[in-house]
Amino acid sequence: MTDILLGHAYFLKYDIIERRVMKPYPPLGILYLSAYLKRSGFSVEVFDSTFHDFGDFEATVKRFRPRIVGLYANIITRENVFRLAHIAKANGVEFVLAGGPDASDWCEQYFENGVDIIGTNEGELTLQELIPWLQQKGMDGLERIRGIIFKKNGRVHRTPPRPAITDLDALPWPDRDVLNLDEYFKAWKSHHGESSVSLITARGCPFHCAWCSSEVFGHTHRQRSAKDVVDEILMLKKKYNPDIMWISDDVLTINRKWTYEFVREVKARNAQHPYECLTRVDLIDYDILKGLRETGCFRIWYGAESGSQKILDGMRKGTKVEQVREAARMTQELGMQAGFFILLGYPDETTADIRMTIDFLKDTHPDVVGTSVAFPIKGTEFYERVESRIIPDENWSSRNQNKLLFNGKYPRLYYWFAARWLVKEVNIDRMWRMQKRPYLKILIETAKVTVARVGVALVGAASFYRTHPRKLAPSQRHA
Repeated sequence: MTDILLGHAYFLKYDIIERRVMKPYPPLGILYLSAYLKRSGFSVEVFDSTFHDFGDFEATVKRFRPRIVGLYANIITRENVFRLAHIAKANGVEFVLAGGPDASDWCEQYFENGVDIIGTNEGELTLQELIPWLQQKGMDGLERIRGIIFKKNGRVHRTPPRPAITDLDALPWPDRDVLNLDEYFKAWKSHHGESSVSLITARGCPFHCAWCSSEVFGHTHRQRSAKDVVDEILMLKKKYNPDIMWISDDVLTINRKWTYEFVREVKARNAQHPYECLTRVDLIDYDILKGLRETGCFRIWYGAESGSQKILDGMRKGTKVEQVREAARMTQELGMQAGFFILLGYPDETTADIRMTIDFLKDTHPDVVGTSVAFPIKGTEFYERVESRIIPDENWSSRNQNKLLFNGKYPRLYYWFAARWLVKEVNIDRMWRMQKRPYLKILIETAKVTVARVGVALVGAASFYRTHPRKLAPSQRHA
């Protein structure tokens, strides 16, 4: 019998946005767990939900008959995790475990929906201890297991956190062999003509952006050695021969010394390969960017977030608009693409702030722009700020990733129009800079911008007058 079935709850077929983008990546978190547990002697199976459905999960449970199921959960997969937990319990699974930032923050909901135990931080060492404990003693004495949350006699118990893993080189690489990576390559190639694989070099982030959760990896920063990372890159090149790679660290260049070591290691071993990554605008300079370019980096994503300094300061971002501008300039000057992530709907953002962001994008000319609407994650400063305005029973899921989950300055429809306004106007600016201008498309997109701007103006005005009613003169009150 299988010791544990690991899975996640992201189903591509339900993600309207990602089906348009079509850049899926495997779930590295549970693949790290699988590799570690197998090395420790456990029998492990993995259910990768990306290209499957709930019925496939049930069939997997019936096939392997695990006593324990472990599910990764985040804010967009919460409801799916609940459904998988119910399926597991209905098919004889004794213990359902959940991990990830959302589960520990909303533990009561998870317990009410079939989850027995929640992991609070990195799971390798916790599962290594927890699996044999459950097999031998069940739920008795769980207070002795660090890094978990469970419910006993109607009361929630949270044990002390397990120390973070400091030697990341001691961990085996993700267990990619359990996946059918051809499914991922096919999805990529059908939409982009190229394939891609992902890897990660570090855990944790020392920064304190107001909207970002640090529940799993904390505010520490631990990084694999440059040699170990390059070893994995060379393995990926040899085994899968991907067209590009994605280094999915939240911030790749936190450690300047490590970055230079990485550049030297890649060059010394001829490990250059096209890849894209993320970093912060205050953690790069010309030399760092030049080094990344020499290792094969072709695109760097920056969390620009907004063109309004007021909004950046409210986010506790710790960066300046001018730093974003300079980062984009240097990145493109060195022949790499600059990508910007933009976050709309942050508290106190006005139409004027959105206009500043649009103008900033038109001025800096990022090669790619990703937009999303701000969502409050429990445990963050942002959540505490808007907690009294959270809309009850609303979830941010893969079906509606851009809906507003709290009563903001403006209603949801406003941000729907605002996002369209931003994207369309930036696209028009890009088309005007083309050597061969698509005039008909520019005309069509201009019409859409007009509709979006009118929508923003009308919905914004209606919201203002609803919250700031004009005082009527005595003669008007009884008209």
